[in-house]
Amino acid sequence: MSFPYLRSMIKWIFTLFVVLPVMISAQKEIHLKRKYLGKYKGEIPAYNIDTGEKIMRVSSSAIYVEIGKKDILITVGNNKLIGTYKVMFKAQTYYLVDATIEGQLATERIIVYKRGRKIARDGMYPQPVTSMKKYK
Repeated sequence: MSFPYLRSMIKWIFTLFVVLPVMISAQKEIHLKRKYLGKYKGEIPAYNIDTGEKIMRVSSSAIYVEIGKKDILITVGNNKLIGTYKVMFKAQTYYLVDATIEGQLATERIIVYKRGRKIARDGMYPQPVTSMKKYK
């Protein structure tokens, strides 16, 4: 005796109780803990830009990053960039933050380390990676 609908029911039950909860839990929004919010400062090291005609040297400059609950403020020299951020994922030792700045097409990538009260900004080419420490 064969039950043609039994296999179909087993597949639906498997999907309902195994696959669906995994998909729902994988899409939870990640938030930075309060201890990682605050002000950070550092220095973008000097670097070179190839303009095609000649190589120009860009001197080092101070950078300040202030991370709030939902927004981020990046200050480089006299330029203030305001935007929002989203935590892309949480690793064992750091959070990867993707900051969307108003008026910019490209996003800023920031690594917030869980230990050491520090962050790192992955600069757009040719800017080097910048390490920053938390301050009050």
